[in-house]
Amino acid sequence: MSWLGERLGGSIRGRLLLFLFGGLGGLMLVLFLLLDFSIDRQIYGRLDNRLLARAHGIAVLLESHPASEALAELQRISPEYAGGGHTDFLQVWDSGGHTLLSSASNAAATLQVPPQVVPANAPLFYDLHLPDGHHGRAVALRLAFSGSGGEVTLVVAEEREQIDLLERQIHMVLLSGIAGTALLAALLAFLAVRGGLRPLLTFRADAESAAAPRGETLPTEGMPRELMPFALALNRAFQQLHAALARERRFARDVAHELRTPLAEVRMALELAQRETAESVPLQGALVSLERMRRCVDALLALSRYESGMDRALMEPLDLVELLRKACAAAPTMQRTVTMDVELPREYWVVSDVALLERIVDNLLQNALEYAPEGSRVQLLLEILPDGARLRIGNEAPELERQDLARMGERFWRKSPTRDSSRHGGLGLALSQTLAEVLGLRLNFELKHGVFWAVLAPLRDIDSLDAEVS
Repeated sequence: MSWLGERLGGSIRGRLLLFLFGGLGGLMLVLFLLLDFSIDRQIYGRLDNRLLARAHGIAVLLESHPASEALAELQRISPEYAGGGHTDFLQVWDSGGHTLLSSASNAAATLQVPPQVVPANAPLFYDLHLPDGHHGRAVALRLAFSGSGGEVTLVVAEEREQIDLLERQIHMVLLSGIAGTALLAALLAFLAVRGGLRPLLTFRADAESAAAPRGETLPTEGMPRELMPFALALNRAFQQLHAALARERRFARDVAHELRTPLAEVRMALELAQRETAESVPLQGALVSLERMRRCVDALLALSRYESGMDRALMEPLDLVELLRKACAAAPTMQRTVTMDVELPREYWVVSDVALLERIVDNLLQNALEYAPEGSRVQLLLEILPDGARLRIGNEAPELERQDLARMGERFWRKSPTRDSSRHGGLGLALSQTLAEVLGLRLNFELKHGVFWAVLAPLRDIDSLDAEVS
């Protein structure tokens, strides 16, 4: 299916427009054909009736007078048969096809004989080329003619070019009228569809607004009856969803808040116990596990506060390159043989929240350094593009597959559930995605040639932001 077909056929508006335009177009076409046929029939029917009446009059004249007297009388009464200009024509054949009589307008030429046998009691109409080269219309009659010894064929012809011209003019006027009416109908159909679907578009906008974390419901005042059941059903669903989300966030926030003090007390007790005893591997392992738990609690608390809108970003100018250099210098290597390749410009100033952006970069770097294989490299690139900078942090990931990208950023998800993680709480990417949304950025994940990339964009420089404001 073409792009236009998908565009029109994939929406209610497109289907309505296709139906109305197609229906109106077909109706206008049928109407044009019917009117054109009716008008043509009336015009040429009048011509045929006039020819037939004239032929009957000439037949009466020929049957009641000698041929020469009848022709002379006819040419006196109707000078058109005497010739000159756009004129009428007359010719009589006997049963053998010999000309018995012809009008002076024929000159030395003859009329075209009827294309078929003329019925005994009915006229035969046909089109022909006249002796003067113009198009004409003729009627043929069979009648008794004195001195012929039997029936003869009378043909009376008349030019039809004036009638044809009139028919073409009427045809053009009719076509123009139908085309104008079709365009006006199409415009009215478009306006009607747009106006009729406006409540549906408003309903969609209200639904999108109600789906936001604010917890609002759809306004039902003035809503069309057809949409009212959907609005009420969505309001109930939104209320249940927002209530569930609120309970989840409140639970996570309360749990994280309540656990911070006990974790601090346990950590202090472990550190005191470690001072009073010799180096103890179990105590050191307990401290590491406690640190991982503290990071999880802090991440849960941050997620809850930012997702609920309790905390907001504090935007200010900062040198992104300097922030990235500090993050790379402070990144823990965890005693692993992992190297870092950093490509940065001299400076790049943006407007953002220093703390939030620094936390995003720290989480992405920590994730890359922890999951990079031994002896591999972690790459950090800042690419300057026309629409802003793009930060890319990548590490080799031979275990990842393309379908795993959909789960990146999911809380507590790991490719290998049994893998031990001494410093990773399973919330780093989820927290980074939430913080990126708070800053108006997009955090996407890619897998290219076995390298997992976290891509943060668009990081707009100060000059482009000032230009938009001005």
